[in-house]
Amino acid sequence: MSYIVLEDSAYGVSLFERLEKDAPMRSIMKGPDPGDVLDSIKRNISDLLNTRMGEAQSAPNLGLIDFNDATLGSNDLALQIKLAIFECIERYEPRIKEMDIHILADDDSPLNLRFHITASLNSSAIDKKIQIDLLLDNNKNYRVI
Repeated sequence: MSYIVLEDSAYGVSLFERLEKDAPMRSIMKGPDPGDVLDSIKRNISDLLNTRMGEAQSAPNLGLIDFNDATLGSNDLALQIKLAIFECIERYEPRIKEMDIHILADDDSPLNLRFHITASLNSSAIDKKIQIDLLLDNNKNYRVI
């Protein structure tokens, strides 16, 4: 049985996920299930990246700037988006640390951009590297794949 440090309890699933009607009971002594934490992180990253700056009055810097006027074919744009993703996740997803993002070219779908995120969970209770693949599709929506 692993013991979760009280400070690490924030690194389980999100508050809103714990408040859901059908949310499973969780034990502080046992700690969060790593699979549940990873799923929660993926949902949060998807929500973060599909939010545009200025949409949340209580957190005006939450989300990404709107890249709608840009052309997705340029390497400079891909680098700008990568940096924006990094800064957004670093600021608003405290459950991960030591993050690295790579741009993956997709010759079959040139209008789509793919990103590969490698990071560590920011918790002494769960020592695990995680990998997340993101797709910025031709509708300019971010999807965790």
